[in-house]
Amino acid sequence: MKKFLVFTVLLVSSFKSLACGYSPYGEDVRYCLFKAEYFSYSHYKAFYYNANLWGFDYDQNPNNYKMNIDANILDWYNFTNKKVSIESIEDFNNNLTLTDIHPKSKNEFIHYLYQNKKTAAIEYLKMAKNCEAVNNVIEDDTWERNEVANTNDRSVLLNKLVQITEKEKNVYFKRKYAFLTIRLAYYAGEKDIIKAVFGANFNFGPKDYLYNWSLFFRAFTKSNADAMIDVANLMANCPEKTYASYYYFHEGFKIEEALQQAKNKVEIANVYAYASIQKVDKNLEYLKEIYKNNPKAEILGFLLLREINKIEDWVYTPYYTNYLPSTVYDPWTDNSDKTTTETLRTRSENDRLYAQEVLDFIQSIDSKTTQNPLVWEAAQINLQFITRKYDDCLQQIASFEKLHKSEKVSEEIEKIKALCITANQENGKAVIKPEIQNTILKFKNDERFIFALGRELEFKGNITDGIALISLLEDDYSYGLDDVEWQGNRLQTSGNFQVFYTYFDYLDFVYSAKDLQAIVGKLKSGFATDFEKTIYAKLLKDKDYLTDLLGTKYIRENQLDKAIITFKSLDKNYWEDNYNAWERGNYGDDYTFDENPFYDFKYTEGFIEHKEKFIVTKLSVTEHLIKYINLAYNSKTKDRDYYYFLLANCYYNMSDYGNSWMMRRYSSSSSYYGQEYENESYIDEIEYRNKIKAVTYYKLAYQNAKTAKFKALCLRLMDYVQKNEYSDSKRVAAQFPEFKSDLSGCENLANYFKSRR
Repeated sequence: MKKFLVFTVLLVSSFKSLACGYSPYGEDVRYCLFKAEYFSYSHYKAFYYNANLWGFDYDQNPNNYKMNIDANILDWYNFTNKKVSIESIEDFNNNLTLTDIHPKSKNEFIHYLYQNKKTAAIEYLKMAKNCEAVNNVIEDDTWERNEVANTNDRSVLLNKLVQITEKEKNVYFKRKYAFLTIRLAYYAGEKDIIKAVFGANFNFGPKDYLYNWSLFFRAFTKSNADAMIDVANLMANCPEKTYASYYYFHEGFKIEEALQQAKNKVEIANVYAYASIQKVDKNLEYLKEIYKNNPKAEILGFLLLREINKIEDWVYTPYYTNYLPSTVYDPWTDNSDKTTTETLRTRSENDRLYAQEVLDFIQSIDSKTTQNPLVWEAAQINLQFITRKYDDCLQQIASFEKLHKSEKVSEEIEKIKALCITANQENGKAVIKPEIQNTILKFKNDERFIFALGRELEFKGNITDGIALISLLEDDYSYGLDDVEWQGNRLQTSGNFQVFYTYFDYLDFVYSAKDLQAIVGKLKSGFATDFEKTIYAKLLKDKDYLTDLLGTKYIRENQLDKAIITFKSLDKNYWEDNYNAWERGNYGDDYTFDENPFYDFKYTEGFIEHKEKFIVTKLSVTEHLIKYINLAYNSKTKDRDYYYFLLANCYYNMSDYGNSWMMRRYSSSSSYYGQEYENESYIDEIEYRNKIKAVTYYKLAYQNAKTAKFKALCLRLMDYVQKNEYSDSKRVAAQFPEFKSDLSGCENLANYFKSRR
């Protein structure tokens, strides 16, 4: 997430196995393109596949997951012959109280009832609001200080409701009163009244919303075994009770017992559906059972959608982001199995096999026999892409586009089409095809889609266009749930992953100078089309910084000749704006070259005269490295030991403990994580941590030195750069014991350096 950018830039490469700060997991990394919001399943929102909830949201407010319009609201809307707005009915239902029911009410619904003399309806609504008031008083009396009074009030009202229900002749209102009675009886703990009123009014009537709402309370009067079929039926048939039927009864639900009580195929399907709604593992066999027994079940379409979301997580999340599927990660568990890019790809491929099984099932049935063929057709397209049936996928998309252009899910299908066209290219020859350019521009703010597309190009060998697309993710620095985090390593067999939030850090850590040279080269060549200018806008803006990175990579790879050419291609203003305290560029005070790496050491009083004075930049340091290397290795040079010594100083200072670590890194720490870290980190990590070149050059300085004291100083510094502290030197003690005391600290360094001649 972008809000962690400032934090991470100051840290060492944050390997997952070693990180002690924030590490993305769960919904932060879960990949999903086939979104539930594309379909009319809002009443199942509590059961959307979600890493944080593991298949069920324990929020105790079911109103958060109701349909847009409750059945009772629609019932009253039809009762008024649709002469009033639905909003006025909802306003009355949700906000008004008993005292708001009067002839002068400004509420459109209540005004209509009085104006049209709907006396029975008015009386019923007064009773309903009276019941609400009694229930609210009891719920609000947290300390139960008026328990007796509250109970008496409820008992009086309940008895009155029982009588009204029995006497009411109008069946329409009789059933409404019956529901009020059952609900109040539930809060009063009167199970016998619930049973009696339900039996008298709902056992043989229509199974509408009043039946289902009453059945929900009736289920509380039964044993768990007897209630299983009821709650399974509620889950499948009653949107308003979907959440509650699961919340209160799922712990006691046993599918084997419930199946034994099912009276018909529809109920068998409902049992399998109820058992499916909480599954986070493979659920294909249950889907088959639901289809076999009730292909028209609405919940079947939702469960198929949920299954696709699982497969997306199992396949896309590891494939695109190098994270385990979102429900697998446990930050408090020490997983001994090594997770690498290679193992994650293998896992993703195995789950593609399950995707093929689900696809086979979809293709074995006629989608027209289902309640919502649209979700089945869209699911088939998604699975064809996931299983890499690219030609079939594109053919299916063509048919889908003709039939469903106006459907909301058509946007998702358009994205799948772009991904499919991109992935369906030969390795090494993949490009951004002209036919998907408008799709990219249209959805360039959809970070998950753009990142996936960039990764598909990257995997096909087109790193340049892939990184350009990934860079688009950084146009918006506001926090969002769709922000992309990913991780990786330059070695596919490495378990040491670094977390990435920006394309720059990714290029910095994973790719070689040769790879980056292709990107920088393209930026310098220019772009002819508006499309290219758009997708490369971020990279073009960062061209100088990418050139800097390229030169830095050449330093890491010890290609100084290419580094100097690269650094020289940058305007001098770049060096004036960066790596100093003026903070005009990206690299300000924290990156300042405040000491000369050839002559100075951190926390050490200067002991070497600055014979050459120059402003320290990456360019000037590289120039002098090349100059001093040529002088040192030239047998005709008089002071070869001196230049070897300066080179050693510089290479030490370009390490994790040095004053010029910026020559090799964009963030650094002296923390040490072990040899495996070094082997599987930056390409020069072993050198960066162990100062091998510094030791080598001090050794060459020693071999070319003319005096014993300068030889001792070279030995002393060989020990220093390896220990990163001034203390007793074993090398000095072994070869020059007479100088051991002098060189145990840093007080005599100047004298020993001056003794070179």
